[in-house]
Formats: sequence, C-alpha cells, structure tokens
Amino acid sequence: MGNYSRVFFLIIILILTTFMIINPQETVTAAGMGCKLWFTILLPALLPFFIVAELMVSLGFVNFLGVILEPVMRPIFRLPGCSSLVVVMGFTSGFPIGAVLSRRLYDEKLLTADEAERLVSFTNNSSPLFILGAVGVGMFGSPLAGYVLAFSHYLSNMLVGLIWRFRGSPPITRSLRREQSLLQEACRAFLQHQNPRGVGALLGDAIKNSLNNILAIAGFVIIFSVLTRMLAVWGIMDGIAMMLSYLFKALCLPYPVAYGLGMGIFEITLGTRTVVLASQADFLYKLLAASAILAFSGFSIIAQVMSIMAGTAVRLSFYMLSRLIQLILSLAITLLTYKMIVPHLAVSSFTIPYYKALYSFDAWNLSLFCLLIGLVLITLMMFLSLWWQD
Repeated sequence: MGNYSRVFFLIIILILTTFMIINPQETVTAAGMGCKLWFTILLPALLPFFIVAELMVSLGFVNFLGVILEPVMRPIFRLPGCSSLVVVMGFTSGFPIGAVLSRRLYDEKLLTADEAERLVSFTNNSSPLFILGAVGVGMFGSPLAGYVLAFSHYLSNMLVGLIWRFRGSPPITRSLRREQSLLQEACRAFLQHQNPRGVGALLGDAIKNSLNNILAIAGFVIIFSVLTRMLAVWGIMDGIAMMLSYLFKALCLPYPVAYGLGMGIFEITLGTRTVVLASQADFLYKLLAASAILAFSGFSIIAQVMSIMAGTAVRLSFYMLSRLIQLILSLAITLLTYKMIVPHLAVSSFTIPYYKALYSFDAWNLSLFCLLIGLVLITLMMFLSLWWQD
C-alpha cells in the first residue's frame, strides 16, 4: 500500500470512528442489521460451499477435474480444467466463493497469475439464493422478476469470461498416447496427489479455514453497513444521488432510484432494497437499477474479493473494469428480456414487510439445493468432456 493510499484509508477510518462516537445508536442499529444479514443469509448460503470446496482441493479432486475437464475449459475460457470447480461453485453459491477458490488454486500453483486474474473477474456472482429469493420474491414480490435478474446477471458475467479469454494463451494440443484414455489420466492425477494427513485432520482444516473466511465476510458486512448508514445520516448519500440524477438526466432517472443506486455503490443489499422501495418510480427503472447494482456488487463485495486476492497479481483496476463491462452487458440483457416478456412481468404489492424480505425463506435448504446443482453441473461437464474426447 502506497503512502497516499494509507493516508486516504486512515482518513476514512477516522471519519468512521467519529461517526461511531457521535451516533452510537445509529452505529449499533446498522451493525445489528449487518450481523443479522450475515447470520441469516450469508452464513447458510456460503459455509457449505466453503467446506466442500476446501475438501475437494485437499483431497486432490481438483487434480482429477483439471485433467478430465481440460478439453472443455481450454477452448471456451482458455483456462485449466481445475478452474471448472471455481466456475461452477461461483455461479451456484455467491460472493466471494470464486475469489476464495481462485486464491486456493493459485496457492497450489494450479493457476498462473494471468489465469487467476481472469478467473476471479467472472466467477464472483450474487447467489441464486439472493437474487431469486431475497430480491425476486422478497423485494419485488415477483418470482419472474428474480428470474430476469438472474438470467441477465449470470449471462453477463459468463460473457465477461468469454471476452477475457482472448487475453489467454491458445489451447495447446494434448500430449496423450492414443491408447491412454482421458479418464485413466484423470484417475492417475487424483491418485498421485499425496496428502499425508488423515481424513479427520483434513475435515478439521476445511472447517477452520471456512469459518475464518466466513467470519472475515461478517466483518466486511458490518463495517460497510455502518459506513453506508454514516453516509445516509450525514447527507453524503443525498449528494451522491443528486449527482447521479444529474449525470443520467437524459434518462429521467428518478431521485429515489438514484439514491438506491448510490447505496448500491457501497452495499448491494441496501442498494437493491432502496431501489425496490422507490414507490413513484417506473418498474423498468427499478429492474434496471437492481440489475446494475447486482452486476457492480458494491465496494463491500469488491473489498472482500481484493482482500482474499491480496498478495497475488490480481489488479483492482482489472477487476473494476470487469465489473463495469458486466454492468453494461447486464443492463442490455435485462432491457431486452423485459421487452420480450413485458406483458407477463409485473410487480405485486408487498405481502412481506421490507425489513423481513431477506429472512422470509429457508436459506439452509436453498443453499444445499444450490450445492447439489453445482455437483450435478460438474458431473455433466465431466460426461461432456469424455464424450467430446471420444
């Protein structure tokens, strides 16, 4: 960290500390909301994925995937086969599992610096649990709205990965003997992965590492909840909203939606909720604003990702550029999808108080269902790779 960055960071910390001293009640309320969000949604949504992913790496399953899915990942993304685990888990779980797994594979020397940077740029997504459950059903009161947002979010991020593939090296012809099958080589790679520790030790390490990651996420969520509350109480968010309204004056962006976008710049959940609650705004404005917030993900998520990738060659500028590209693509896809299904898409009146929108469904069951989908996708990709090789 440079001198100017440290000074800037110190100023932010001092301002935040001042707010906490002056407004203790606001601080406690905001921190409590962040803690409740983490405990009710993020903990069940991410912890199973963290533990399973850690075990897959420790047991050498990624070595197996690295060989068997090489024919799929190299032509599509110009990434090694082991990155398939990151792609599948990143698209079925949520922030920041893509960064956690990318860092893990980078530390295991299964990814180069360029591959890690490209991989982490498109494998950090909002979870289906959040988009379909919290945003679609809980906030918009419309499952179809959740499907539109999920489709645009995942497709746009996948397109980011396809765009960055052109920065990667062209696929290299596999040097396999004709009589040696892909499955045999994959099994050999799995068996060659030696780990002297017992299953109990590996499970214990996986749980400890996963809990460390999930607790770090809790800290980010609480800090940014307090930060966004500070910006709102001191009127800074109003200034950001007015600036956004002026910048998008030609689009007639309503002020409440601009305010929600300003919140979304810092924290994805608060921003999305604020946009949906803009009563006088047109539904299309709300849908597009929610899509933009989900694509950008907010400085809270970006800080989590960059903290996990600290010490690697992953650049903040590259990750931010990827988010801006996804934002543009997501807006275009959302608009086109809305135009196609507009007669069938409408927001219903709220049947759930907005402050309960995030906690109105069983997060644990949905999380395990998403994990099952991820494992099924990996299995299907393996069959595709074997069929392709034949």
